[in-house]
Amino acid sequence: MIDQHFHSARSALKVAVLGTGALATEVSRIIRDTVDDLSERAGTRLVLGAVSGADLLVDTTDTAASSTTVLAALRAGGSVLTANTALIAEYGHRLAAAAEEYGADLCFEAAVAGGVPVVRPLTQSLSGDRVRQVLGVFPIDGANPVAQAAILATLAFHTRVEVADVHFEEFGAADPHDLAAAEALSLRLRPLTVCTRVSEQPGPEHGGKEQISVRVHPALLPATHPLAQVDAPAVTVEADSAGQLMFSGRDTPRATASALLGDLVTAARNRVNGGRAPRASYYAELPVAPLGDTPTRYYLNLHVTDHAGALAQVASIFADHGVSIERVRQEHHNDAAHLIVLTHRAREFALTDTVDALTDASCVRAVRTRWRVEGADD
Repeated sequence: MIDQHFHSARSALKVAVLGTGALATEVSRIIRDTVDDLSERAGTRLVLGAVSGADLLVDTTDTAASSTTVLAALRAGGSVLTANTALIAEYGHRLAAAAEEYGADLCFEAAVAGGVPVVRPLTQSLSGDRVRQVLGVFPIDGANPVAQAAILATLAFHTRVEVADVHFEEFGAADPHDLAAAEALSLRLRPLTVCTRVSEQPGPEHGGKEQISVRVHPALLPATHPLAQVDAPAVTVEADSAGQLMFSGRDTPRATASALLGDLVTAARNRVNGGRAPRASYYAELPVAPLGDTPTRYYLNLHVTDHAGALAQVASIFADHGVSIERVRQEHHNDAAHLIVLTHRAREFALTDTVDALTDASCVRAVRTRWRVEGADD
């Protein structure tokens, strides 16, 4: 291999780090420690400086309050590399338009899943494929998973998805008996982000367009599913031609800094060679399906009266609402009888109506647990 040193008409590119937290400290440290290597990869000398007049602004903040500074940098022709999930979810379309108008790059690999590389695969590697579903498991105490869901759905389905479009349910403490029962059914509980195409034929009220569903809630996954076997953060992408792809990593400042610096080198190379980063596209304009129209499966833990005929009455309620039962387990805990029911796929409104009817049934003392089941075919 022949050594090659890159030269640019510009003597240097000024790099600024916006923010004061652990991520900002880590990014600044790595740049200082490896600036010679980074400069060689970028093709020009990189120099740390102030935010004002920066050619490359690295945004390590974590709220949308940085939008004014970021927008000003783009309008001045400076490229922005950001890990700010809230910023991209709320202002991404506006910032992208400014980057386009002023000839700058807006890169945000680190804004989704930290150090997990999923933005580039969605915007580049899979740009010629049709993404069917994106599932993610993110730390429940980390960056807002609703904002990450909005970004993932926007990229996957070429549709502008807002935070307000994302259905969210809290992830609370789980009963150990339910976790054990789910494990017996080869299922594991995860705080799941679900971005999926709704397969039912869309009606004329949606302009004949396919619908999408974007949700964040507790859900059970098959124990064999990749996301059931790893810790957060991790993402799977299913596409028509590529099949299922898995991306996982670490949720640490160092891992997120790695993603930011990858974007930094890319943006610097674009400055040197005249390239541009890929843009998010919104051409599809797919409508977000109402939650009730979204197909899913349910795991239910029913506290029932312990007498003959209870199971038959429960089965009749499911049948009356057009919901098919896949499996039933009967358990006893502290002299209480429980039916663990796993349904086949049905629309959410049919499952909800079924649960309401079960709550009113004389044989059901309580619907103790209701979890959705994702990542599995009937």
